[in-house]
Amino acid sequence: MSTLVNESRRAFLKGAGGLCLAVYLRPALAAADASQAFEPNAFVRIAPDDTVTIIAKHLEMGQGTYTGLATLVAEELDAAWSQIRVEGAPADVRRYANLLWGAQGTGGSTAMANSFEQMRRAGAAARHMLVAAASREWGVPAAEITVRAGVVSHKASGRQARFGEFAAQAAQEPVPEPEDIRLKDPRDFVYIGRHVPRKDSRDKITGRALFTADVQLPGMLTALVAHPPRFGARLKNFDATAARAVPGVVDVVAIPQGVAVLGRDFWSAKRGRDALRVEWDESRAFRGSTAEMLEH
Repeated sequence: MSTLVNESRRAFLKGAGGLCLAVYLRPALAAADASQAFEPNAFVRIAPDDTVTIIAKHLEMGQGTYTGLATLVAEELDAAWSQIRVEGAPADVRRYANLLWGAQGTGGSTAMANSFEQMRRAGAAARHMLVAAASREWGVPAAEITVRAGVVSHKASGRQARFGEFAAQAAQEPVPEPEDIRLKDPRDFVYIGRHVPRKDSRDKITGRALFTADVQLPGMLTALVAHPPRFGARLKNFDATAARAVPGVVDVVAIPQGVAVLGRDFWSAKRGRDALRVEWDESRAFRGSTAEMLEH
């Protein structure tokens, strides 16, 4: 194992195929009463309280994805930024696949690139249905209705309403066909390409944000793995006597990647792993130096 291969991002993208843009639109949900939210597609949910929830199919890892994806929907929906909320998408590859990969995932700077038109169309479809609902309710042509900052208005009659007021009615409107969806001219952009406050900052600053390490389930254990110090090395043998003696350590098991210590919490597992005595078989390990890798 003396060969080190590093595939560049450019090479990966070239081999992964072209960029495909699409939008999945579910049939509109019939509103049984005024308390039901309006969900015109897989990415937008408008509640009677005027809250607009954007379902983000790409993970927020500090790179600004939640804010970026929300601006795309808010732009075409003509929503007020203050009414926008962002929620991570559930595991559902049919609705939330990365259009570049064909699988649900985040990485390679693909979030905005493959969602740019998809999320805009999702917002535009919701706007179309809100306008149609207002047109029907007010008995005026849809072409005379304007939407701005979360308010639907008819200038001639002086009528106006917030999104939430039309949530139930909009849910009864037919989802527009792709050819009926009109996207904004870039000259009219309000959010795209401009600074807006990040949607994930407040929860992170106040400690309300939930991270993977914060998740606690009944009976859940934490596993920490002792990995070999060299690539290609394998486990030869180990002594877990001291590790098992650490309070909170439940078990120690060999796995293909090394030795896993299972504890009732992170610190117990960490102390248990530190106490392991492991011998590695490095006969097939990669032994290239830093200088050799740089030269390669």
